[in-house]
Amino acid sequence: GRFHLESLMIQNPFVKTFYKYDPYPRKLTKESYDHAKMHRIRQHAIKQASTASVFGLIMGSLGRQGNPGIVQRLKKRLIEAGKEVIVVLLSEVFPSKLAMFESVEAWIQVACPRLSIDWGHHFKRPLLSPYEAEVALNLQKWKQIYPMDFYRKEGGPWSNYHPETKIKIERKKKRLAAKATR
Repeated sequence: GRFHLESLMIQNPFVKTFYKYDPYPRKLTKESYDHAKMHRIRQHAIKQASTASVFGLIMGSLGRQGNPGIVQRLKKRLIEAGKEVIVVLLSEVFPSKLAMFESVEAWIQVACPRLSIDWGHHFKRPLLSPYEAEVALNLQKWKQIYPMDFYRKEGGPWSNYHPETKIKIERKKKRLAAKATR
């Protein structure tokens, strides 16, 4: 498939041609990605979300995709921006599930990094990644090279291993351990 290859293509927009080898039919194919289209779609979603007053914040529970530190950080930033926040725990994110929350004007998903890029346009309300939420809240500038650093140690504040996120997780672990020994 193209899933991982597309991530590589998104992160490297100046490389015009990639190749994919499929061992089953034994075919080597030339692959490309429409960066301009992806940027237009994502920027439109960010613009819509920037005017929202009620945000749904999804903590993904499928595998290890969700990160409580990122959820807490975004929740704090949304509240500081005067937004109402509804935190939801979901194993799978579908348009029909989110449509049940009629008061939510925009969603931020802390689950699959590619969910917003690949499927966001199928949702009734904007579905942002943590990076896109930072842009919508004017905490980050839009990057011409879309960051695919969600699991990188040197990633942005939207990433799993960013020091601000990691510190919060470590503090929470210490508090829970202290409670358990009482």
